[in-house]
Amino acid sequence: MSDYDYIIVGAGSAGCVLANRLSQDPGIRVLLLEAGGANRHPFIKMPAGFMKLAGNPRYYWQFPVRDQLDRGPESWNYGRGLGGSSAVNGMWYLRGLPRDYDGWRDMGLSDWDWASVERCFRQIECYTAPGADPSRGTDGPLQISQSVLDTPVMRATIEASKSIGLPFRDDINTPGADGVGWTQHTIDPKGRRVSAHAAFVAPLRRPNLTVRSGAQVARVVIEQGSATGVEILRGAGRETLRAGREVILSAGVYQSPKLLQLSGIGPGALLAQHGIEVLRDLPTVGRNLTDHQMVTLTYDLRNDPGLNREYTGWRLYRNALQYFAGQRGLMSRVGVPLTMLYASDGDRSWPDMQLGVTPFAMRSSRERKLEPGRGPVSPEPGIMFAGFHLRPDSRGSVEIASRDPLAMPVVDAGWWREDGDRRKAVELVRLLRRLAGSEALRPFVGAERIPGAAVQSDADLIEELKWMMSPGLHGSGSCAMGLDPNTSVTDGRCRVHGVDGLRVVDCSAMPTTVSGNTNGPAMAFGARAAELILEDHRAHPRH
Repeated sequence: MSDYDYIIVGAGSAGCVLANRLSQDPGIRVLLLEAGGANRHPFIKMPAGFMKLAGNPRYYWQFPVRDQLDRGPESWNYGRGLGGSSAVNGMWYLRGLPRDYDGWRDMGLSDWDWASVERCFRQIECYTAPGADPSRGTDGPLQISQSVLDTPVMRATIEASKSIGLPFRDDINTPGADGVGWTQHTIDPKGRRVSAHAAFVAPLRRPNLTVRSGAQVARVVIEQGSATGVEILRGAGRETLRAGREVILSAGVYQSPKLLQLSGIGPGALLAQHGIEVLRDLPTVGRNLTDHQMVTLTYDLRNDPGLNREYTGWRLYRNALQYFAGQRGLMSRVGVPLTMLYASDGDRSWPDMQLGVTPFAMRSSRERKLEPGRGPVSPEPGIMFAGFHLRPDSRGSVEIASRDPLAMPVVDAGWWREDGDRRKAVELVRLLRRLAGSEALRPFVGAERIPGAAVQSDADLIEELKWMMSPGLHGSGSCAMGLDPNTSVTDGRCRVHGVDGLRVVDCSAMPTTVSGNTNGPAMAFGARAAELILEDHRAHPRH
């Protein structure tokens, strides 16, 4: 007899929600495994603290990425430890748009329409700001707050948004609408980051839920076509943990396909290349990877001190002390104060551009790559206009580099593999320039630093964009749901095709990317998957 009914691999955004929901039934024994640590550093709770932790391998997985657009090899970071990326990200909260999820339904995934996912958002959310849309949840465990950086330059940006046709929205998460609104963050009213672990797991005291950090999973144990447990590394050997019901991979868009491949599930030729027995030849494990690319334009900031000086010298220490004295001040805020959703194709119910504006400037990707020792923050006041094209067509891949479970997979992001994504990147730059050059912002926006006013032609912009772009880290699709095992990895209930007792529940199972940051959608995805798992649990009681 196994010690657990369900073993969840990965305590990130989806995994923590799964652990919460499955363990609500005291008769279900749940084990939540996390390869990283407990994430108890004080900068984890401090919203602005993630900038100090950025890239630290104790808190981030560092994935090698193949050369993109002749930039050379680089590493991209996803969160590590309890809470996963939700413990170290920028806390930007968006739900995605109804047509994202209804599109999954139209692919034959009938359990994933907007009505079903919206219900899960309402269940997990606690959002009570004035003007909240009626669809929002108000008593869930995930506390969400609205930006409070209400300054003259931010007010001017709201006015400037009218020049590109965007109305002001009291709630930027109003379903199926474009507009501009104050950014929402996963920060509680006391100024503390709310990670998935803090919201869904840390408050629990359930004897049927076991949480184990520092547990690196080597592979899923497959016996006679069924997942029966996992092997974890323990010292120089391995320990087998048994699951009486199911193993659920929630290890993320790079790690979940890696674990499937290490377990003998994936493209047969790839597995054979690394001497792994092929237990289930699924050609698209690790394929269909998609992500948003962020494009950022930086300008001199005039008639406003901006925020750059607040993150250097004595002001930085003052702000940190103010935060630790009572979770107040600048360090209790983060990121982009204003969010815009813009429909470049005119379909205002399904915006395809996400914009953000902040009176703060970072050094360019080129500068950070060539001068890594100088730090990411620009020393001079600036204002940044950032944007994502939300529905790229290009696809990449994730492949194991060896059969060593500690070896990072090789990621090919596939940037600009489709010409339309290159055109959209240029279009995005021109849209951001139009916003920055509006009459309302003229008193505040000075000379363009990145890419610079001299860069005007499409050809020149394309060359600069190769260095201006940075990964959105909103990956999805590498274990995508679908009806056909030849073109998908999991079915509409997140079950791996052809392997009993094995599911993938995280953004890797999303068949297409959602329109916005993926932290909130990952949690709602976990909540919806938990409903389906519990339905199956009740329909098929153990004998």
